[in-house]
Amino acid sequence: MNPSALNSPTSPPHTSAAPAAPDLADHADASDAPQFAGSVDVAAVADAANVAEAPAAAAGPLAPDSVEHAVPAHLPLGPLTTSELHGVASRSQIREHYRRMWHGMYRRVDQLDDLALRSRALARDWPRGVLRGRSAAVFWGDDSSPADTLPEIWLPSTRHSRPGRIFRYGALPAVAVTEFDGMRLTTPLRTCRDLAVDLDFEDAVVSIERLCAMVAELPAQIRAAAEHPSGRRGRRFATVVRACDPRSTSAFASRIRLELAKAGFDRFRHGHQVRLLHGTIEVPLVDTDARCVVYPVPAPASPAVRHATRVSGDTGLNGSAGHSGSRASTRIRSEKTIERHRGWLQEAGWTVLVVRESSREPPAVFGEQKSEPLAPEVLPPEAVPGMGRESAALQAAQVLAARWPDTEIRRPDWDGPTSDPHGMWGSAW
Repeated sequence: MNPSALNSPTSPPHTSAAPAAPDLADHADASDAPQFAGSVDVAAVADAANVAEAPAAAAGPLAPDSVEHAVPAHLPLGPLTTSELHGVASRSQIREHYRRMWHGMYRRVDQLDDLALRSRALARDWPRGVLRGRSAAVFWGDDSSPADTLPEIWLPSTRHSRPGRIFRYGALPAVAVTEFDGMRLTTPLRTCRDLAVDLDFEDAVVSIERLCAMVAELPAQIRAAAEHPSGRRGRRFATVVRACDPRSTSAFASRIRLELAKAGFDRFRHGHQVRLLHGTIEVPLVDTDARCVVYPVPAPASPAVRHATRVSGDTGLNGSAGHSGSRASTRIRSEKTIERHRGWLQEAGWTVLVVRESSREPPAVFGEQKSEPLAPEVLPPEAVPGMGRESAALQAAQVLAARWPDTEIRRPDWDGPTSDPHGMWGSAW
């Protein structure tokens, strides 16, 4: 492994909230921009889009204007430059079906103005630049970036800052750069190095775990690099890597594990299998000593975001966007299966914690569930029977409820039939 792929000098990020100049060239060097033949009435195109640049950039990614907005199929998806848009749409079509992302770059009105789309637009603005940080991570499979994340690019030389974009400068080794879908971006290993240095501890661990889940060879690469840390904040990179668990199934599950570890519950692990009478099931997060299983329930996407995902399709390594009907039926079947698994675990003497990231939509309920709200205080170990096992689970639930109030606890079904024929785990002895 070449150490230069991980360590190279950089300058602080350059951002700006000032509005861009209203001229055609959105680049300091015209050679960086793609060239198109023919003259373009830039003012006409910008007026037709009728969206101010600075507020859109400052507000961050935006949802589509309307889920029901019908766009003619022949109009291309963004990002599109002013020249391209002028060649494929009339002024009335631009006014109705396109919105300006920033000066000289447009998206279709039914596209989600998210990090992936803005990163693609930034790569088109600066074809000699290299997408880095979260802009690179989103194409390697990271789905944990906040909605207001700004796109970020590495440029070979200093340029004027632009609103809603982050520019970094410095020498970037060629071994740390690759190409994906026509864009230049940092390799997965170099992206992990940048994430560990740029983000706070929890966000860095979560983002790297999402990349490890998508890139098969990455866990071994980051472990090897962490064994010999060097360069700027190399020890920070090693610390973040040691906290990672590549078996995590989602960003929300990773955050739950880190929250529990911060409170002293550091025995929770991902990817554990439990053998029951009904068969073997894999649980997302478990402490086998406390016989406690945690089921994360991420916040559901809004209807506008789901519609935009179907329109835009895939933006990285996550596969096809699929059809809404088949995806919805698959999700319902999966929820029913998970609910059955939770019931089996309760019958076998396990405490089940259901942690919901948000209460924007009511949880799906399949059959009667034995659950209860959590008390505001942490219960002492002697207050709960079962030799402290359930007490540890209750205290872990209290920790999670402090951050996610919709946390739900389901006690073991001591009085009902158990999946353990010998009664070893089916009673509070």
